Amino acid sequence: MAPITTTADLRRSGVSSRQAVRRCAPLGPWQRLLPGVVLTSPSPPTRLDRLRAVLAFTGPTSVITGADALVRQGAAVPLPRHVHVLGGSNTRRAHPGILLERTSRPPDVVQRHGLRLAGAARAAVDMARRELNPRTVVAVLDAVVEARLCSPADLREEVEAGCRRGTALVRQALAHLYPT
Repeated sequence: MAPITTTADLRRSGVSSRQAVRRCAPLGPWQRLLPGVVLTSPSPPTRLDRLRAVLAFTGPTSVITGADALVRQGAAVPLPRHVHVLGGSNTRRAHPGILLERTSRPPDVVQRHGLRLAGAARAAVDMARRELNPRTVVAVLDAVVEARLCSPADLREEVEAGCRRGTALVRQALAHLYPT
């Protein structure tokens, strides 16, 4: 059994709802991380466990973006408390600790550690669009280019292809860092 599983998968494997509830009780060997998502271990969940739980919770078309996607691909950016997820326009599941962004433009998906991650340019722009501090925007874009995950041209292309909301600072930072 995978360390992160859904209650539906547990039922399919023969674990009754009552058994699952008992095992997820405060002194039980399992932990309920999100509604319908269980960590089948008594140890504290790692960030990777949390990311897997978020994907199990938000569904098979969801993709992790922002800081978590960048860190898993090799960029040095700080991790926020929340997990930023892209979901299709019909995705309706939200929860505290998950920043769910609906999109009609699915990103290129990179698979790492069993996770569905947005490509570096998309993840960087998604992260930078939500920042209010211009220095932080510059740091995010610079970290991605420095890690050679994408080029300045890739970032510009992503900004032009995506939603314009929240991109003013990103556009200014790109013009400042990488003048054309």
